[in-house]
Amino acid sequence: MCKGAETALVLAALFTVCGCGSDHHVSPWSPNVSLRTLTQPGNLAVHVARIDDEMRAEELVLDVEIKGVGQDEEPYQIRSYKGHDELGNTRWALRVATRFGVIMALGPSTGHEVMRGEQSRLVHALGKAGQWQSGTDVNGDGLPDVFVSRGNGHIEVWGFHAQGASPYPIESIAPISDAIDVDADGRPDLLGYVPIPVGDVLAPRLIEVLTFSGGRYHAATPSVRSFHRRHLSEKTGLTARIERAWHSLRAGKNAKEELAELDKELDTLPAELSDARRHSFESWIRWLRAYAVVSDSSNKSVETTKP
Repeated sequence: MCKGAETALVLAALFTVCGCGSDHHVSPWSPNVSLRTLTQPGNLAVHVARIDDEMRAEELVLDVEIKGVGQDEEPYQIRSYKGHDELGNTRWALRVATRFGVIMALGPSTGHEVMRGEQSRLVHALGKAGQWQSGTDVNGDGLPDVFVSRGNGHIEVWGFHAQGASPYPIESIAPISDAIDVDADGRPDLLGYVPIPVGDVLAPRLIEVLTFSGGRYHAATPSVRSFHRRHLSEKTGLTARIERAWHSLRAGKNAKEELAELDKELDTLPAELSDARRHSFESWIRWLRAYAVVSDSSNKSVETTKP
């Protein structure tokens, strides 16, 4: 396999390749691995053996193996491989195979990509107790799922069936790093925290949670709004005030009213307040206005940058 290739291979019905997403412009397969053989339906063990051959050529060894049977009664294997580059940096690769072939392929990355943090790897489980595991149906849509960590630490959730795999849309303001159950339904809801700029003196803890609905993970659900209402606090101080505003907006409060209240509080800050704290408070208000909910009772999520 050509080092540095990272791709997600999606197989369509009738054993033809219908889509392939990649950040690179090279084939992910080594010259001695035929894509035709990888897409032919047949024996799962044969496809796994070919994957192992590919990984040996990359000097990677099997790290995690998950075997299961999908709702369509098709057996599958999730295989995570691990190795090191010339400088000792860890390299990862992930493959998911069925009797139809390799339906999901991520990594391995080159040494340079590893140093830049541009690689993907299997996350075996999420939750404090590791209660939600890759290879199980974590969102109730009937498909087994795989947790993937990108090089930037963002968690993705992929669903797959016998002939294809794809990531679920995640509409989040914050990078997703773990999962919790916010509505006691036994399923993982995605969890993240808004990044704090280096040197920010207020450093509010802004929690993002997403539930699965309509084939995607997003914040505009009753369960998410209820979560944020439960976390509203009457604590005083500028940090607590930003946190309360965040929870209020995510709970569905009128955004214009909440932001107007923050503007009034900004105008009445005591003169003796340090410039650093004043600047941070003002910056977070600007961030809330630009990136959080800006219409009444709307919890639309958008991609964010640091304030």
